[in-house]
Amino acid sequence: MNFTTDTVLEATALPEKARRDIPRVMNRLLGQTFLYQDVDADKDDYYFVNRHRAIFSALFSATGFTLLHDDYHRIYQIVSDFSYCRQRYKLDESLMIVVLRKLYEEQADRLNLASDPIVTVGEVREEYRTITGKERDLGIGQYEAIMRNLRRLGLVDPLDGRSLDVRESEARLRLRGSVKMMLPVQTAGEMEAWLRKYRVTEEEEEEEEEKE
Repeated sequence: MNFTTDTVLEATALPEKARRDIPRVMNRLLGQTFLYQDVDADKDDYYFVNRHRAIFSALFSATGFTLLHDDYHRIYQIVSDFSYCRQRYKLDESLMIVVLRKLYEEQADRLNLASDPIVTVGEVREEYRTITGKERDLGIGQYEAIMRNLRRLGLVDPLDGRSLDVRESEARLRLRGSVKMMLPVQTAGEMEAWLRKYRVTEEEEEEEEEKE
């Protein structure tokens, strides 16, 4: 039997236009990881995936990916089932994701928020120092690069204009629900396990630097 993209998609019994859109939307999800219902640029594709979730789940599964959905925040996420396509983050980037996840949980619990919590750049920097367990801070260039990458993923949104000035401690950030999907811990104990993991990694890196 001759298998082509057309023959595979014909089995979905979708209209021709929908079949043409499936490869594009799959490629987009693979490229940006998340689709947000409340982002204008994502909305049409979000609802397209939502209408045909079973089809997208099956197609992604055949390529070793799992399609996840956060019903509360209305976000789709694609996750690799194998290690080949997983994003590799630097230690400081991983720690920053842990920082944002911790702040998200603390703010949401303390204020009983129904929407995404808001934090300042100063709070992020202070929590970063707290998590590393010492008086360590990142340089401005490092902060800008990390926050730019996390913003590209959609984990944070600046509220005071389109750009984010990491020099301004009172600049406000909206923490998106995708932060929870990025680091899906459920308990304080699980969070502490992540922190211990990255502290050990950091100590090992410092020991390697001292040897060089």
